[in-house]
Amino acid sequence: MTRSLADERTLAAVDFPAVRESLAGECGGAVAVARARALQPITDIGAIRAAQAATAEMRALLQEASFGFGGIPDCEPIAERAALRAALTGEELRAVYEALAAAAAAVRAVHEVEAPALHAMVRPHRPLPELLREISGAVGERGEVLDRATPALARTRNAIAHAQEEIRERTASVLRQQRYAKMIGESIVTVREGRYVVPIKAEFAGEFPGVVHDTSSSGATLFIEPLTTLEANNRLRALRIEEQREVERILRELSARVGEQRAAVSADLEVLAQLDLAAAMARLADRQRAVAPQIVDEAWVEIVAGRHPLLRGTPVPQSIRLDQEQRVIVISGPNMGGKTVTLKMVGLFLAMAYCGMHVPAQEGTAIGWFDGLYSDIGDEQSIAENLSTFSAHVVAMREILAHAGARSLVIVDEIGGGTEPNAGAALAIAMLEVLLARDTRAVVTTHATELKVWAHATAHARNASVRFDPRTHAPTYHLDVGSPGQSLAFPLARALGIDPALVDRAEALLAEGEREYDRAVASLAEDRAVLQSEIDRLREEREAAAREEQRLTQARERLEEERRRLRTEGGERLGRAVREFNEELARRAERAAPRPRSTSGQRNLLARTLEEMHRELGIGPEAESPGGDDGALRPGDRVHVRDLGQSGTVEADYGDRILVQIGTMKTVVAREGLRLEQRAPAPAQRQRVRHEGRGPAASALAAQARLELDVRGMRVSEAEPLVEKWIDEGALAGAKGLRLIHGKGTGMLGRGLQAYLKEHAQVASFRYGNADEGGTGVTVVELR
Repeated sequence: MTRSLADERTLAAVDFPAVRESLAGECGGAVAVARARALQPITDIGAIRAAQAATAEMRALLQEASFGFGGIPDCEPIAERAALRAALTGEELRAVYEALAAAAAAVRAVHEVEAPALHAMVRPHRPLPELLREISGAVGERGEVLDRATPALARTRNAIAHAQEEIRERTASVLRQQRYAKMIGESIVTVREGRYVVPIKAEFAGEFPGVVHDTSSSGATLFIEPLTTLEANNRLRALRIEEQREVERILRELSARVGEQRAAVSADLEVLAQLDLAAAMARLADRQRAVAPQIVDEAWVEIVAGRHPLLRGTPVPQSIRLDQEQRVIVISGPNMGGKTVTLKMVGLFLAMAYCGMHVPAQEGTAIGWFDGLYSDIGDEQSIAENLSTFSAHVVAMREILAHAGARSLVIVDEIGGGTEPNAGAALAIAMLEVLLARDTRAVVTTHATELKVWAHATAHARNASVRFDPRTHAPTYHLDVGSPGQSLAFPLARALGIDPALVDRAEALLAEGEREYDRAVASLAEDRAVLQSEIDRLREEREAAAREEQRLTQARERLEEERRRLRTEGGERLGRAVREFNEELARRAERAAPRPRSTSGQRNLLARTLEEMHRELGIGPEAESPGGDDGALRPGDRVHVRDLGQSGTVEADYGDRILVQIGTMKTVVAREGLRLEQRAPAPAQRQRVRHEGRGPAASALAAQARLELDVRGMRVSEAEPLVEKWIDEGALAGAKGLRLIHGKGTGMLGRGLQAYLKEHAQVASFRYGNADEGGTGVTVVELR
């Protein structure tokens, strides 16, 4: 059996029983509640890590799944009685069903997620679907045996219903007879001892034929069973006996089934209790905004912004570290400043972590491997044992020194207190030296100046103090590690109304060295408080600046996204307008003969209009485009593809998308994903397209138009917008024949694009290429 980290006295000193009660309040079933109240921190490092992992996994699971354990009693004694062949009641059988069903539901939820620690916890679970089906089919939610339990019970209860109806009718007919009208006290049919009776006035008892079963409290009314219903009531009584025997038989059979499955039932009840307790730890951790501490092998404690879980309101976070370099911390400062709360928090976090509970702190909190937690907190004087306060402290320290070792954590409040200050301080220093020699970790509080001086001068010991406001001397409850604190006895005495002259006299009675020390510590504390305030202010400003930077970054990203969206929409709108314009020209051309020709002035106007629309809509080449000043990439340009981490050669520029050849592979990538490495040499001669009657603007458009478009490697949906833009440019330039390269492959790309061309208003005809034109890997397009 794993040894507990600490005894109950130490656990009580660090407020662990109150935490256990909080945990019990989160449990659903009676077994988990009892276990929470008896919870003990263990020292097996592997078991601690498994418990921490189970709590973390349960917290994640409860975010997705919903299952409860509320109101489930302890069913283990019920299962034990069933194993001894005792007959269970319907309520007990229903309780067993509810517990087993809750366990099965929780285990199913665990198996649906990736949770190794919880999977190990539920591994002993043994499904009992047959037993659950038998109990639920025979016993109702309130523990009643249902009619459907057996056909015999259903028949008997049906016969009982008919018999009751017959008796009620016969009894009611008696009430309606005129000759009995004056005898009847009240015209109602009631039941006494399971038999239907009528109320008859006592003075007519001898005149009414029947059997007396009861009298009223006053004796004025007798409840008599009419002779006419006697036989029917007897039949009903016999049926009820038959029903009771069948119910008892059903309960015995079901009880025997539970007894037969005793081992599996007990295993499932154990799994249920463990899951219930783990869920309680998860809910409590969520309520406390706790984190899973890192469990390390070294004797180490690092608490980052820890908050004592029992403090109400908004506690001031405390950070503290104990490790090989910093083994003993001596906390000093004024009373009511938070020294004892910090002391208890260190011990409490260790106890909570060793039970699998998460701790209310921030990420980075770590708890090391200790085999013992020892404490001396509070006034433990005992009249019965003839111990004074100092004697009680000495006895506690004797026990601590008898057991503390290299993997022990010792916490002592007011070490060396309760006796003459100098002697108490000397004794405290001697005790701490023993703990340091044993490599023990310790946190102590004191008001003694000698201890502060010792901590300052001793290796592996550090001073710490609770911060206070230098103007009002009010505590701020912040812990500063590295500097001693003041007791502030004189300022507090003045603040609480002690005669100032008396306080002045007390200060004068101090030795000069002590006064100098107090003044030095006061000055140091004041400087440290000012410095810490400045640090806090700078931290807040840095955090505010980081938040503002993040806000501006997000706003810039939103604006960039909006710009890209408007650019895309503008391009689409312009493309639609051009298509509609061309379609209108085509329609007019079909209606008119001969076909009208555009003048050079009209073509120049169209070119200028398109250029102005591109400029005003901001849909021209991107300033950051990898293509250089004009934003275009030319065939032969050498580019680097960021997503692939390779370099390739530009085959074609489709606007926002570029066809790049990398080795033997061709791929289409976004322009933004490219970086220009080297320009291709300027061609000696540009391809010219001649067209009769073409002016300067049309010639410029023709120079820019591409007579070939290579879409190999694309999907149809990717190629269609590029083909559309290519046809529009060709139509504006006055080109007649275009060559679309789609490759052979499966033929799907070529067929899809030809279906698209068939519906395009600017396309007069199209065909696969001849053998010398590329065959079925090329479609030759004739424009209108």
